Amino acid sequence: MRLFMLVAVAMCGTVQAALPKKVDTIVIGAGTTGLALVNRIITETNRSVLLIEAGPDFGSREGGKWPAEILDPTLMPLADYEWWYHNSGTGMPNLPLERGRMMGGCSSHNGAAAVLGPSADWEEWEAEGNPGWGVEEMKPYMRRAIADMQLQQPTVDEITPWHRMAIRAGAKVGLPHLADLNALDNTVGIAAQQVNILNRERWNMAFAYLDPIRGNERLTIADNTLVDRLVFKGNKVRAVQVVEKGSKTETRIETRDVIMAAGVFGTPLILKRSGVGHRDELAKHDIDLVMHHPHVGENLQDHPAYHVTYNGTQELVEMMDAFAAEGGLMREEGTTALTRSSLNAPDSPFDLHLYPDAARPHGDDANYSFMIATGVMTPISRGSIRLGGRDPEAQPIIDEGFLTDKEGHDLEALIEGIEQARELGRAMGPIIGKEVFPGEQYSTREALRKFVPSTTVSDYHICCSMKMGPKRKQGVVDTHGRMYGLKGVRIVDYSVAVKTPRANTNMPALIVALRLADFYLQDLRDSGAEFDA
Repeated sequence: MRLFMLVAVAMCGTVQAALPKKVDTIVIGAGTTGLALVNRIITETNRSVLLIEAGPDFGSREGGKWPAEILDPTLMPLADYEWWYHNSGTGMPNLPLERGRMMGGCSSHNGAAAVLGPSADWEEWEAEGNPGWGVEEMKPYMRRAIADMQLQQPTVDEITPWHRMAIRAGAKVGLPHLADLNALDNTVGIAAQQVNILNRERWNMAFAYLDPIRGNERLTIADNTLVDRLVFKGNKVRAVQVVEKGSKTETRIETRDVIMAAGVFGTPLILKRSGVGHRDELAKHDIDLVMHHPHVGENLQDHPAYHVTYNGTQELVEMMDAFAAEGGLMREEGTTALTRSSLNAPDSPFDLHLYPDAARPHGDDANYSFMIATGVMTPISRGSIRLGGRDPEAQPIIDEGFLTDKEGHDLEALIEGIEQARELGRAMGPIIGKEVFPGEQYSTREALRKFVPSTTVSDYHICCSMKMGPKRKQGVVDTHGRMYGLKGVRIVDYSVAVKTPRANTNMPALIVALRLADFYLQDLRDSGAEFDA
């Protein structure tokens, strides 16, 4: 019988069980995908589960220990709860790539924009050699994700004046007001985003999936616990080595299987430290090879983005202040426009997003920041993630690979996105003020081609470093999320994505996790493992 020795975790006010010596299933990562899997395993099987999270757990929503800045959907708080990753490759130098390091992962700090993307995303997923991943098969998981996350549709009156202006301006530039941004057959248009906001608070994955099972005797939650590596005997996982906060020694937990949900960066890094990756990279760090897996950490994708910013007039500032004074929710995000570049594939519904954003730094009297961001939704460029050292806290070497495709597609599409952002800005009228970045000196395509590559930023929709698909197509996992060549290891986070979605990644990641949860439970049944009906 497991020993449940309880210790207080002072920094977050929760009570944490001591680490078990042995457990049926270990889930690594308590973000969007890991929490969805833990919920299904606990509620639908009789297995014991250890959930490991590198950041803090603030307890249940009703416990009152969650920091106010995390609950506030108008903020994107990360200073105390992130990994401090940065892009060292092409794009803006030392570009921060913020990833949440707390219970709920990125769902606890993001802009709360719940965007699903079009049918074409899932059709492409299936076309890459993944049967059962087409749009018709995925619709039930979309409906479940929408219900679990209690998505809300703000009315036009509930979004800020800046976003209302963007919707009105859209009609002037050929972007009709869409009734539902999440309609699967959308092409071009603009609409208010659906949101995971409930009672003016960000509704994160911990509230949706962990709170209902907190206290279950088969669940152990280990927060502030860093995974060093998996331990293998041959090609079968046997244990996980972890470092608890404040400890200088590693603890080994034996297990029957491991579910990786550590994210697009964390999952490949843990596997590489475990001896699963390209043999040359592992040899460089004196890591014993368990299996040569050359595509672990490759195929990295993100939406390259650019921010056309304006200084805003006093009239616009007063409109925003009046909205806030009336109790309006001052979300930075609020609307998304779906648009096409001239490079858009004939069978693609759209290939660009425009994001009108407006924010005022909290806690001071600084002016608002008004911008119309643009992102390329179908990038061709690919990046990679490499080990920076054997220490689990060592900063990795991340190259987003922005705008590096030989065809020059991504740069030209991004420049067209900048032009469309400027067109929307002009349609919004002189009230938005003067363009301050990139500025009039970069008004021509020739000038933008020289300036944009070194000032491109991330849309924070990073994925695909552990691609699902046939091995001949550089797949790392099969359609059930099981790693090729290894036993007892599967991946459920959005690193398994085939391509970047034409959407923000939080909801697509959840949809994928719910599908993979079904496959995991099916595999348990098929294997004859103990299972509660």
